This record gives sequence, structure tokens and C-alpha cells, in this order.
Amino acid sequence: MIIKNCHVALPNQEQLQKKDIHISNGKIKSIADSIDVSNEPVLDASGYEVFPGGIDPHVHFDEPGFTHREDFYHGSMAAARGGITTVIDMPCTSIPPVISKEALLYKLSHIQSQSVIDFALFGGVSGVLPESILASFPCSLNSVTTAHHDDSMLEAMEALAAYVVGFKCYFISGMETFTAVDHARFRKAVVKAAELKRPLLLHAEDSLFIVPATQYWKARAQAENRPAQWDDYVNARCELAELSAIASACALAWGYTHALHIVHVGTAEAAEIAANAGATAETCPHYLAFSREDFAAHGAALKTAPPVKALGQTEKLWRLVSHDVLAFIASDHAPAPLEEKHTGSIWTDYGGIPGTGTLFPYLYSEGYQSGRISLKQFTALTSGNAARRYGLDSGKGSIEPGKDADLVFIHPQKKYTVRGENLLSKGTLTPFEGKTFDGFIELTMVRGTIVWDARSHSEHPQQCITVKPGYGKYLQWGYA
Repeated sequence: MIIKNCHVALPNQEQLQKKDIHISNGKIKSIADSIDVSNEPVLDASGYEVFPGGIDPHVHFDEPGFTHREDFYHGSMAAARGGITTVIDMPCTSIPPVISKEALLYKLSHIQSQSVIDFALFGGVSGVLPESILASFPCSLNSVTTAHHDDSMLEAMEALAAYVVGFKCYFISGMETFTAVDHARFRKAVVKAAELKRPLLLHAEDSLFIVPATQYWKARAQAENRPAQWDDYVNARCELAELSAIASACALAWGYTHALHIVHVGTAEAAEIAANAGATAETCPHYLAFSREDFAAHGAALKTAPPVKALGQTEKLWRLVSHDVLAFIASDHAPAPLEEKHTGSIWTDYGGIPGTGTLFPYLYSEGYQSGRISLKQFTALTSGNAARRYGLDSGKGSIEPGKDADLVFIHPQKKYTVRGENLLSKGTLTPFEGKTFDGFIELTMVRGTIVWDARSHSEHPQQCITVKPGYGKYLQWGYA
């Protein structure tokens, strides 16, 4: 295939370049001012801006085990619609969690035939799980036991390393099937991750702050004879919870902070602590777009953990993004059905939003088009930096010969208005409902094949998915 007349985002360029692209066997063969090859199909990209396919390095597609919330088919369709060509799925929101090689292979047996885009996986480092929980899993986790649990954890990490692009753990968790690690276990895990040349990802909120703070704000609402308010939830998980957790994590990772990555940071000062210590960090569009004041309008549609913070944090985080302090932007895609988002209590409403479909459109419109970030920064934040951090950059993350032809075609003169019911995710409740962004993604290409084509059926989004489930390829560290 020859793509003609496209304005393309090439590596290390601050302006789009008018080029032709030759694709062969799913790879970019050449890029030149003009390419003419007889007997090759031609795609005329006049009027489009062409970017590297987005990499969303933080999704919860919930399969197997929690598919009433999301699954790989719907999650990957939502991603493709939003210009994402590769996702990396978290280990904690599936049954069993990916804390052993056996669990990973069990998960793969369920998801390999479902995705319409490429995907990689994280392994998990959980706190100690009781025998009753381990026995409830649908497959035997032979390498995970409660006896000598730290040794078993390190052995499981070794067995998983060849299959995953990193490991994930929590300092606070509400999941009985994937519990928080204590500081001693975290230290062992980060040292082991460094030895295995994989990053250790951390959900960094301090349980020693949040647990008593939650009890306090619940009791205060009762004492004042009022319903709990969203301010109570944010107060219980305020900036201090992130600051304390990230400072502790960086201290505990002393000598190995290069292996530490902090996920979904909502507090700018906490992100600076991580960067100054030599760790990396990510934020998400909802932390850049919303503040705690927006709960009044959006309620549970905006609930995540960590929650969005004070109004000033949005601009502080944007400043860190524009100064290359944050490594990349991820979605933390974690939808849930309406009945789990609206339980009648702010404390039990599910914390998570469908984000993979709005990640790229938001950053293109509110970051690149608005002038907050440059073209070079935009491509780094949406693809290049994540590809490098997770060992996928031999084949992903930029438009250059030898790499996969993962391309996003944006019509810059069109606009995109977010409608939750059309996201293609199982989750339809989004805080971005009704938001209009500059630019419209008309084509998404994965390895030279168009997987999303909205040129003629944009009013019926699912008809724009042009490949069958299972087209997506499972990627491992060092993918080329």
C-alpha cells in the first residue's frame, strides 16, 4: 500500500511533513517526498494529519472475571475508535489476577481471540492472599503460596518476566483478590523488577492516611446529620495521600528508582518528587481536565482513585507535561455499569471511567492544537515514551521504516463530540460527555490494516470497526 499526500508526524520533527508512505507486510517500508510503485493500492491522505498509533499503557479490560464491566472486544474497539493501536492491560482486574505464569496463560486463553488492536500485559505483585481466595480461582496458581510468600513472589516475577512488560502493585487496594503490598515486600519487588529489567508500577496512595481519613469524614457526615458529599471523598484521598505514598516509595526504592513508575498521578508536587528521585510517572486526561469542583456537575461519572484534586492542580500538571516532567499520558480505562456507578453512596460508587477512547482526542485538541504542547511532545506523550518504557519501541511508537504501520488519520477541520453511548466500550458514563474536541479520527491503522474507518459510517460507530475480534497481536518485551 502507498499512502499519498499525507502530512505526517515524523520522529524529532516539530512540524508535520508532507510525505508518501510505503507499507509492506504490515511494516513501514519507506517514507519519501513521492513514492510510486505499480500494482500497489493507494490511499490518498490529502487533508489528513497522520500520527503514530497511540499507546495506552494503562487499561483495565477486566477479562476474564469482571466482563460485566468491560471486555477485550469492547475495550479494544473503543481504543481503536480513539486512535489507540496498542494497549497494555493491568493484572489486577481479572480472575485470577496475573500474579503467576499460570494465571497469565489462563488470561491469554480468554483474550487472544478478542482484541481488534495489539496488546501487552503487566504482571502483578500482590500482598499475601489467603488460601481461601487462592482456592476460589478458576485455575491453579502453583507458584503462588502463602508459605514463604516473599520467595514465592520473587519466583513468580521471574517466571512472568518473559511474558510481561512490567509489574504492578498497590499501596492501598480495595480488592480482596489483589491486595496492597507492605513496604518490605515493595522493596523486594522493586529490586527484583530492576534485576529483571522491567519497571515496577505503583498505585501510590498512602493507606495509613486514607483509612483513618475515610473513617473521619464518614463519622463527620453522620455527626452533622447529612449525606456524605464528594468533598468528603476527596478530603479522604487528598494531595497528602499521594505525596506521602510517592515520597515513601522513592525512599524505599533507593538505588533502584530507575525501575519505579508511578501510575495516574493527580498531584503535581508528588510527580515532581518522583521525577527528582529518578522514577517516572504518568497522569491521565481527567486530572488535566477536571478538578474537585466538577463533582457538583458530574458526580460519580468523575469518580476515580486517586480522585481529581483542587482546581490549581490541573494547570500545575499541564505545566509538568509541557516541561517533560511526566513521561506519558494514560487513560486508566476502568468503566463499570450504571448500577455500580450509582449505588446511592459516594463511598461505594465504583471508582473508574471509560477513558481509552478519549485519551488521544483530548490530547490532540487540548494539548497539541491548543499550543500547550509541541508536535514532538504530543507524539512522545501518546506513543513514543510508553513504547520505550515498556520495551516495545523496536516495533511501535513512531513512524519510521522498519516499524509497524500503526497510523492515526485525523481530519483537523472536523470536530468530535463525545457521547458515552457511542464510545464502543461497555462503559457509557464519562465525565467528557458532550465535550467537543478539535479534530476527528477518521481512520486507525494497525500493522497496515485499517481497523477503524469512519469515512462513511460515522453515525453507526460499531460498523466502522473493519476487522474481526482476534486481529490484535499479543506483544512482549523487545517486540520488533
